[in-house]
Amino acid sequence: IIITLPMLQSCLDDNDHQSRSLVISTINQISEDSKEFYFTLDDGKKMYPSNAQGWSNKDWVEGQRAFVIFNELEEPVNGYDLNIQVRGINPILTKDIITMGEDDNDEEKVGDDKINTTYMWINKDNKYLTIEFQYYGTHSEDKKHFLNLVINDKEETAPTADEDSAEDEYINLEFRHNSERDSPDHLGEGYVSFKLDKIADRISGKTGLNIRVKSLHDGEYYKTIDFKTDEN
Repeated sequence: IIITLPMLQSCLDDNDHQSRSLVISTINQISEDSKEFYFTLDDGKKMYPSNAQGWSNKDWVEGQRAFVIFNELEEPVNGYDLNIQVRGINPILTKDIITMGEDDNDEEKVGDDKINTTYMWINKDNKYLTIEFQYYGTHSEDKKHFLNLVINDKEETAPTADEDSAEDEYINLEFRHNSERDSPDHLGEGYVSFKLDKIADRISGKTGLNIRVKSLHDGEYYKTIDFKTDEN
C-alpha cells in the first residue's frame, strides 16, 4: 500500500503526454462466468474499459477496490458514462467488517496499535467505507501490518465526534491496527476499503458511522461520517 502512490505518480510522469486521470473505483464483473469487467466510481458513474482484454489475465474479484489510471475516449459506449483506455490498475486492500469474538477475531489478534485516519469517505450507494491512513513502521515487504474495521459488541456505548448528535443515530465501529511488533522507524500512509454489506441491515434509519480510532498522538477519539442520501 505504502509504495502505491509514488508508483502511480511515476506512471503519470512518463513520456506519453496524452492527458490521463487517476481515480479510485470498484471493479465489477459484467457476468459471473466471464472475465469481462467495468469500473464504478464512488459517485455512481460507470467506466467501460475499451482495452479490457489486455487486463483479462488478472483474476479480478467482484467488488475489488482499485486505483485506475486511464485516458478518456471520445466514442461513447451505451450503458456507460465514460469510455476509457486503461493504463494502470493498482488494487486497494479491500476487506469485510469483522466482529470481535467471532472465529479467531480476539483482542490480541485484531490488535489496537496506534494509527491515524487522515481522510475517510463512503461511496454513493453506501457499500464501501474508504480510509486514508498513516502509521509508523519499517514499511518493508517482510513486515505485514493488519487493518480491520470491527464490530465490538463489548462496547455497548460510545461517544460521538459531534456532541450534538444522538448516539443511536450512528453505528459504532472501531478501526483497528495490528503492527505485529514492527519497529516504528518512519511514517507511511496508505488506503484501505471496507465492505459495508455486513451491516447493510442496520443502515436504514441511521445517520452514519461512528468510528473509534486510537491515534498516533491524540489517544482514542471518535469520527462520525454520514451515509450518502439524496440530500447529501
